[in-house]
Parts: sequence; C-alpha cells; structure tokens
Amino acid sequence: MSWLSGVIGGGIGAMIAGPFGAVIGAAIGANMGGKSAHQGSHIGFSEPQRKQALFFTAAFSMVGKLAKADGRVCEDEIAAIHRISQEALGLDAQTRAFAINVFNQAKESNESFASYAQQFGELFRQEAQLCNFMMNFLFEVAMADGELHPAEEAMLQQAKQAFNIHDSVYQSLHARHTGSNAVSSVGLEKHYALLGISQGASKAEIKKAYRKKVSEFHPDKIEGKGLPPEFIKFANDKVAEINASYDAVMPKQ
Repeated sequence: MSWLSGVIGGGIGAMIAGPFGAVIGAAIGANMGGKSAHQGSHIGFSEPQRKQALFFTAAFSMVGKLAKADGRVCEDEIAAIHRISQEALGLDAQTRAFAINVFNQAKESNESFASYAQQFGELFRQEAQLCNFMMNFLFEVAMADGELHPAEEAMLQQAKQAFNIHDSVYQSLHARHTGSNAVSSVGLEKHYALLGISQGASKAEIKKAYRKKVSEFHPDKIEGKGLPPEFIKFANDKVAEINASYDAVMPKQ
C-alpha cells in the first residue's frame, strides 16, 4: 500500500491546521474527483504519518510557488516536476498524481511561499537534517531549468530564514547548485563545492566535512524523523553523490 492510500482513506487534512491543511484537503478532493475525504476516519493516524503528510505537502507546496516565481509555469518546469517526482523520488503513479495536485493547489492559492516556508519552519526547525534536506530539494527544483531566477532566489532566502539554515550551509548549497564559486565546471571544483570545503582543505577537514554531509542526508538518520518513504531514494542518491565527491578529493597517500 502506498503512502498516499492511507492519506486519502484517513482524511488526514482534518488533522493539519494552517496553509498545509488547506492544500492537502484540496489535493485529496481533487484526487477523489471532487468528493470529500472521510473526515471522521482519521482516528488511528500516528505522529510519524502526520509528519510524513506535512513534509510531503510542504515540499510540493513550496515547489508550486517556486515554479511560478517568474510569473508563469513553463513547460520545462512542469517536465522537471514530473521528472523529479518519478526519477529522483521514485513516486508511484498514484502518489505522483497526488503530488501534482498538491503542486497545482499551492501554485494557484492565495498563500505566499513565505507562509508555507514559515509553517514548515515552525514544525521542523528543530530537525536540522530535515531542514537541510528540504533546502537542498528546493535548490534542485529551482535549478531544474538551468538558471536561478531572482524571484526564486528571494524565495530560497525566505526558506533559509524560516528554516533557520546557517548562512554557511546556504552558501554551500547555492555554490554547488549554481556553480557560482567555481572558475570552471570541469574538474574537482564541483566535488569540493558539494562537500562545502575549499580546494586547500586538509585530510582532516575533508573527513570532517564528509561526515557532516553524510549525517545530513543519511537515510538511517532521517527515516525516523518524518521523511516520507518516497523521499528515501532521494536521500540515498545524495549520499552516493557525497561518497563520490569524497573519493574524488581525498588524497590517496
């Protein structure tokens, strides 16, 4: 049974206040062909399930606003959302449909990106790994078309503030995704940027940065913190990237 089946069957939107409750309720209705979810059947939902619903809804709500940051949602951005949903996250068809409904509901809502980011921050600010994971996910989507629009960057700054992301972490993500700190995109620069270190880093500094990055994305550490199961593939892919960068920059002798 997919994560989505439990959400639709349980009317979990009734348990969630604020902007996310409105989005998830509307998305469930859209998924059910306009029928109302069973609001009285949410008894028995666990706290991890509630957190999973919140995390999933937050991700695609903020993505909806990011995609419309430059005034319109272009075909490339829509294709990128589908690609990320299917390839990067490995969502099944039912969950992809729900994700796109969340995306569409948030995109057209009167709520601002800042309001979604603020609610996510209030809920998960104490979960540093999840906040860093979400920040990385937002950068992935913002750069899906190959460039960072000023309006998208302004939203990412709002997320940084709401999630209480340290400036060094934000700058590392910004540099890695945009390549702004590299003279060339060829060679080792991208690996150092991924690890958040300079090319003059010592072995000890490389090891320290590597351990920190792995701890941010390691599935074993974040699976129990409210990350929907579908996002574990994304985390695994990030750990693989971190391992490859470590192998590339760590001196062999």
